Amino acid sequence: MRRAARVAARLEELGRREAAGHEGAGPRAEFREGLRAELLRTHQEERAAPRRPGPAHARPRIRRIPLLVRLRPWLALGAMVTATMSVAAVTYSSGPGEVLYPLKRAAESTLLTLTRGEAERADRQMTVARSRAAEAAELLKAATPDRAELIEQTLEDMDSTTRLALEKVKQPTKPPAKVRRFAREQKKVVEKMVPKLDAENREIATEYLSLIDGYAGPAGN
Repeated sequence: MRRAARVAARLEELGRREAAGHEGAGPRAEFREGLRAELLRTHQEERAAPRRPGPAHARPRIRRIPLLVRLRPWLALGAMVTATMSVAAVTYSSGPGEVLYPLKRAAESTLLTLTRGEAERADRQMTVARSRAAEAAELLKAATPDRAELIEQTLEDMDSTTRLALEKVKQPTKPPAKVRRFAREQKKVVEKMVPKLDAENREIATEYLSLIDGYAGPAGN
């Protein structure tokens, strides 16, 4: 801008001089050549002059994500795991007639299905039979209208699961120590229930005691 102003002033001055020296005549050849040379020089200087850099673009400001927002997925995952464990614990402790009891039985059935070795499967079946005995004992304390029916079903499940486990004992006359221990524990639990059962369930319990009596062995062994 300053160069252009100087050129304009220079031209105006040259114009005045030329007009003063030659009033009434057109511009001389020397004046036109000087004007042309001055314009070319100014144009070349303008092109050669370094351009001033424009303002640098400001780097966009990175917005920091709040800690709570970053932790939200982990908090949700933790809540889900906690809820799952809570449901699993409630399911494991549920009893016949309760809402989550079918899930407990389904989990037991799945676990038995996935068990490959016969010895391990027999151990799991004895564990399930223990659970049925404990559930039947708890049902005797309940005052529900369908208590007798639930006890009958639980005792029958205990009996069938026990038979499946004992079928794998190769020497019934001399069963392993874990089988004898299982039979004694079951006998102790069921014998306490017999006086409190009705006639039909007492018959189921009595037959069960006859089944496991041969596997219990003499006391103290």
